[in-house]
Amino acid sequence: MILALLGLVACTPPGTARRVAARSQQVGAPLYGFWGLNGFVHPKGLAQVRDRLGMSVFHTATMDPAWATGELLPMVQAAGLQVTLRLSGDHHHYTTPGGDFSLDAWKRTLARWADAPLAPFIADGTLAGHMLLDDIENFDGQDPTAAELDEMARYSKALMPGLMTFVRQKASAMPPPAGGTYVYVDAVVNQYKAAEGDVRAYARGESQAAQTLDVGIINGLNIANGGDGSSKQAGWQDGRWAMSADEIQSYGRVLSAVPGCGMFLNWEYDGHERWSDGSVGSDYFDQPALSAALTGLGERLQHHRPVPLLKDD
Repeated sequence: MILALLGLVACTPPGTARRVAARSQQVGAPLYGFWGLNGFVHPKGLAQVRDRLGMSVFHTATMDPAWATGELLPMVQAAGLQVTLRLSGDHHHYTTPGGDFSLDAWKRTLARWADAPLAPFIADGTLAGHMLLDDIENFDGQDPTAAELDEMARYSKALMPGLMTFVRQKASAMPPPAGGTYVYVDAVVNQYKAAEGDVRAYARGESQAAQTLDVGIINGLNIANGGDGSSKQAGWQDGRWAMSADEIQSYGRVLSAVPGCGMFLNWEYDGHERWSDGSVGSDYFDQPALSAALTGLGERLQHHRPVPLLKDD
């Protein structure tokens, strides 16, 4: 009834098979968590965020296969959590002198992972996804095309079979592929902020766009920089606002109900970065009302049906 009232649609197209991918998609609700976690990526810190905010997954980045397989992934595994990773570094590693995205350079950067023993962590779901690229529209020159994004996903799957691929871009802003749908990109990130307008319209539009492109949905809230000002808390960026507890609850209620949502990641929970007013984001979100709102959002997702994000190969 709630979904009918919202007018939301499932974003897994009829007839599209999405393979059940290890622990992350075999059982239970969509994974729920945060980007970042600076200051918390150690055994005690992971346990704190898991227990305080109901986190089951987090996203971070590394270019170090030895650290990832020798320390990070075993630590995540021991904490009973899952992680998604960006493995190819920041933009300067794959940008031409003229400012264009370079697919060849990106592949060379990712190739360092070819011999990394990731397979056991992919198989048991500890490593739940590979973010191919962050901020795909902010190259000084040519941004990656749809064909390049799909080739990146294909290359990732060849190096790391069974690992879900995704791009941090909302569905409606993804470059349209020549054939109309993505073949290898599994999912996109719809990270809502108040400036996007009515959250119900946003949820409907992004669900429909994802269905058209044949990509799964990772929903989320821009809790650190996407508020409407009602919180009175300056955001990560000057002139922006952090979300209030009421915003997290109201926006999260809609986005967590999207039938095709396979994961939910909020940006961000961070113990190191200073916001525009000098405050630390994790301190703000550790306030009882904010923590309760974030925990409540995770609890809502526990009632959501499982939605596999990994497409059949």
